[in-house]
Amino acid sequence: MLPSKELEQIYLRHCRMVWNICYPFFMNPQDTEDAAQETFLRLAQSDEIFETEDNEKAWLIVTARNVCRDELRRARRTERSLEEAPEPPIEFPEPDETLLALSRLPEKYRTVLYLYYYEGLETEAIARLLGKRASTVRSDLHRGRQKFKALLGGVRP
Repeated sequence: MLPSKELEQIYLRHCRMVWNICYPFFMNPQDTEDAAQETFLRLAQSDEIFETEDNEKAWLIVTARNVCRDELRRARRTERSLEEAPEPPIEFPEPDETLLALSRLPEKYRTVLYLYYYEGLETEAIARLLGKRASTVRSDLHRGRQKFKALLGGVRP
């Protein structure tokens, strides 16, 4: 289990990134915050030891995606009543128009475009994170850019 000070530092370094990864899955701040908190809760409960900040970031990206997917599957099976959501510890601004448009793409394109442009990861790093070949990531980036351009009113894919 991570010491609370170390966990707090990891949270402060990566909370915005985790929130941005979760938001397109839910498109509302409350569910996004729940998923982000669950991601960091899993980190707090794990025995992970990160050699580098990149390893830490990679673990959080994969875990956040898995948390979101799990929650969406669970939500399809059960109905829940909405409760008042507590205020998040850090105030997140509303997503910009680009992130909102990006959220309308299929997940495989949305994820690689986000990691490439928002997080600045190279295609090889994205491939390792997602368990894909680098050539597949480059193809997804190319197709994702075309679909994104069409979504914004550019040329059709």
